[in-house]
Amino acid sequence: RGQIDEPIAIRILKRFAWEHDDGVWRELSKALPSSGKRVAVIGAGPAGLTAGYYLTKLGHSVTVFEALPEPGGMLRYGIPEYRLPKKILAAEIKVMTDAGVEIITNTAVDSLERLFTQGFNVVFVSLGAQQATGIGVEGEDNPRVLGGVEFLRDVNLGKSVDVGNRVAVIGGGNTAMDSARTARRLGAAEVTIVYRRTRREMPASSEEIEEALHEGIKMYFLAAPSKVIRQDSEVQLECIRMKLGAPDTSGRRRPEPVEGSEF
Repeated sequence: RGQIDEPIAIRILKRFAWEHDDGVWRELSKALPSSGKRVAVIGAGPAGLTAGYYLTKLGHSVTVFEALPEPGGMLRYGIPEYRLPKKILAAEIKVMTDAGVEIITNTAVDSLERLFTQGFNVVFVSLGAQQATGIGVEGEDNPRVLGGVEFLRDVNLGKSVDVGNRVAVIGGGNTAMDSARTARRLGAAEVTIVYRRTRREMPASSEEIEEALHEGIKMYFLAAPSKVIRQDSEVQLECIRMKLGAPDTSGRRRPEPVEGSEF
C-alpha cells in the first residue's frame, strides 16, 4: 500500500497529517485503567514501540528491551540522518515514553523464560530484520564487501567507516539508495549502483532515485555481480549482463544472465 499512490496515497496523507500536527490529539488521547498485566517487548524498532504504546493505552505495564544504545530500530540505525533527522525520531519516541512505555537499552534478551520468571505475563517479540542479504557470489566474504544494513548501522552508530574513493552498490531498493548517498557523504568520489533490471523496475522510491542521480551517483542497469576478486587493499567486481524475461511473482520481468557477457 505504501508503494501505490492511486487511488489513495496513504504515505503522503500521513506526511500531511504529521506536518500539520498541532498536538490536540494528545490531549484527547485516553488510557484505560491499569489491568495489572505486565508485557515485555523485545526490540525497540517501529513494531516494538508501536505495540508498546498501544498496549500501554490499554492499561498494561510495558517494558521494551533494546540491545543497541538507542531506541528506534531501523528508523535510527537504517535510515540516514539526512532523510530522518534524529530530533524528529526522538520526539516521536518521547510521545511513547510520556504515555508510560519504559525503554531499557543496551540490554539483549537471551531467555524468554527469564522474562516470565520476572513477572511478565506476555512477551511481544519484534526483532526486526537488521541483517543484509548476501549476493551469493564467489569472493563476497572479502572484508571490503559490506552489507548495506550493517554499513548504515555502523555509520549511524558513529563508527569510522572507510569507503575509499570508488564504491559499487548492488541493488535497486531504498537501502541501496541510502547506502550510495551515504557513501558520497563519507567522501567517495565515485559511487555506482549496479542493478539487474532497468530503472522502471527499481523498487526504491522515485524521489530517492532522483536525489541519487542529482548527487552524481551513477547507475548501471541490466547487470549483476558474478565474482568479487581481491586486489591488494581493493576489490575488483566482475559482473554479467542481464536481459529481462517473463514476469515473475513480483509482477516484474525476471532478469536472466546473458551467457558469456562477463565484464
